[in-house]
Amino acid sequence: MLELSLVLLLLSVMLVVALPRFRDRDRAELLAHAHRLELTFRFLRNQAVLSGVAYRLHFDLDQQRYWVALDEAGTMDLAQFVSEVGSLARGVRLGEAVVITDVSLPLEGIKVAQGSLYTVFYPDGSVEPTVVHLATAREAYTMWFDPRSQRLRGRSGYWEPNYGT
Repeated sequence: MLELSLVLLLLSVMLVVALPRFRDRDRAELLAHAHRLELTFRFLRNQAVLSGVAYRLHFDLDQQRYWVALDEAGTMDLAQFVSEVGSLARGVRLGEAVVITDVSLPLEGIKVAQGSLYTVFYPDGSVEPTVVHLATAREAYTMWFDPRSQRLRGRSGYWEPNYGT
């Protein structure tokens, strides 16, 4: 009987240690998507400056995906475009656990929770201020473009940054 009690005690300790890790899987996926989106913003801003061409980052909230396109068709041939942006031209689809809840362009007064919207990355290095809200079933995450640092920032929770509008 003592052995059985000891085995049950060990199993319960292992479950207490292991269960939080299983629950964190959605959070890990949320943070991975946030990091990938941050890298995409940084890459597109740099690419627009280096190539002298404006890029668009399209968000399709109905399909839960985003992809890159040229701002003006004909400014670059297709082969060069694909070689520069790679898989981003095909797009990134979010997983089942993480969704884009809404995207907004605060300076233009636009916010969409369905349909599509795009952010423009200009050759002079400027980017339209953009707010992207990601979420799992239990947690929200806000990403916003900071014009002062010229970087996409992130923070836990659903939050609306103030752009002075």
